[in-house]
Amino acid sequence: MVDEPGSLLVFLGVVAAVLVVAALLPLRGGNGQHADAGPGAVMVWQLVDAISVATPHPEPPARQPPEPIEWPTEEYVGRHRLASS
Repeated sequence: MVDEPGSLLVFLGVVAAVLVVAALLPLRGGNGQHADAGPGAVMVWQLVDAISVATPHPEPPARQPPEPIEWPTEEYVGRHRLASS
């Protein structure tokens, strides 16, 4: 088929036409961003809005006076110094 010069041009023309048609056709059908994704398909902005409404902002804790610090009255020697040499 491709041995004759005229048939080579016809063959290349058909291949070029098929490539042009394939480039112009959509890859999948449907309309919209999530076409054929199923009944539960949502977009990211819908999820963000749903999460921001569902989670209230936490209230800051009530201010309490700090607990007093009890410092030791005697010096701590430590166990390593209690061993007799």
